Amino acid sequence: MEPCLSVVMPCYNEAASVERVIARVLASPYTAELIVVDDGSTDGTREILSEVDDPRVRVLHQPVNAGKGAALRTGFAQTRFPYVIVQDADDEYDPADYAQVLAPLLDGRADVVFGSRFNAVHAHRVLYFWHSVGNRLLTTISNMFTNLNLTDMETCYKAFRREVVDALEIEEDRFGFEPEITAKVAGAGWRVYEVSIGYSGRTYAEGKKIGWRDGVHALTCIVRYSPVGRAGRRAKAAREGGGRGPVTAESSDDALAGTLDSLDDAVNYAGWIYSMMEAHLGPRVLEIGAGHGTLTQLLADGRTVVATDVSSRCVGVLRERFSSRSDVEVLEADVLATPDIGGFDSIVMVNVLEHVADDRAALAHLRDALHPGGRLLLFVPAFEALYSDFDRRIGHHRRYRAPELAAAVTEAGFEVVDARYVNSVGAIAWWVVATKLGQAPTKRWSALTYDKAMVPVLRRVESRWAPPFGQSVLCIARRPE
Repeated sequence: MEPCLSVVMPCYNEAASVERVIARVLASPYTAELIVVDDGSTDGTREILSEVDDPRVRVLHQPVNAGKGAALRTGFAQTRFPYVIVQDADDEYDPADYAQVLAPLLDGRADVVFGSRFNAVHAHRVLYFWHSVGNRLLTTISNMFTNLNLTDMETCYKAFRREVVDALEIEEDRFGFEPEITAKVAGAGWRVYEVSIGYSGRTYAEGKKIGWRDGVHALTCIVRYSPVGRAGRRAKAAREGGGRGPVTAESSDDALAGTLDSLDDAVNYAGWIYSMMEAHLGPRVLEIGAGHGTLTQLLADGRTVVATDVSSRCVGVLRERFSSRSDVEVLEADVLATPDIGGFDSIVMVNVLEHVADDRAALAHLRDALHPGGRLLLFVPAFEALYSDFDRRIGHHRRYRAPELAAAVTEAGFEVVDARYVNSVGAIAWWVVATKLGQAPTKRWSALTYDKAMVPVLRRVESRWAPPFGQSVLCIARRPE
């Protein structure tokens, strides 16, 4: 057998096993080179690697611990042989399994091969039940998004033809590499095979590093890098010049009016948003982008509200609706021209900031409209990957990730109190209806059905569990004293 395999081994604090694993890798007749990427080890691993004396071994050093994905990104760039495999530096995976992993590649059937720990043909160490449940759950969700039928998406043993490695761009730094690569391989249409491998799992006392937080992050990666992401990029390209024609202010307002009409009776959804904001509301509230006043009605319960909108049509609807209310004042005003009538205790913007071209300038302006200690309450659409032609038509400039929105709010001089995703099921529905089917997701019948059937359930569930993704981002921020 002619050596044909580049083995890439990310390595962080594996002094107890790395020398033994290197010997096993080099004993394989398939190994042409071993690229060890030391990821900032501090336990003596670096010293052990410095003593390895074999021309097939190259040791690369990361300046700081950056994670498995970052190490693989470094190692993959240095590979030179026709096939590439990932090898952990612990004793969990045996290089003796290279033969069955490489077989579908060598005979031309596959472009990528996954080594499955859950096809119980080979012996495997029996360990954590819930860990295996988590792995299977992540694999199932990944399969739903990629339309693959893998049994072990999180496996270390992933082998590639060199052309696949050259075409892949690794963006994740940590263990999110696994769902990212799986999604990108599926999206590119590479031929994927799966074979059974042995597995000698280790305990956390023995050095296992992956934890539940990595599992939660894997869920976000499954969504981010699946075909949803490609749809989002297509939509982004469309709104930057390749769409179905320009969106004028008039056409955007018409489309938004239809959306507001459809959502007027979605009282459960408005109540859910209000319930998440209620504890942060002061006695004097400025609502920017009040629309038809569905949320305004709730905000004015025991408070005075200045309700503004940039649309003359919406302002007319608001004035008619609240004409008999002394606690609600309606003004036509842009977010960058908040009324100069004194400071507010709270500013509420629900599905408004995404319509503002310069959202940073808007956030900075809003800070000055609040009393010291006042709260800014934002509710915006989530995930650029969910951006659809419908977003474009109703005037959305962008969708947000929770960390990105929190960073923008902090940059504007606020202190972030809370930033989280809301409406996990809605994100999936939006992806199917808006990004995949190209339909308006806010048609009256579907909006009311969702409002009555799903929103009460989600409100209860997400009050106890913060989902890793959602249709929207809720951000609560405070102006410092």
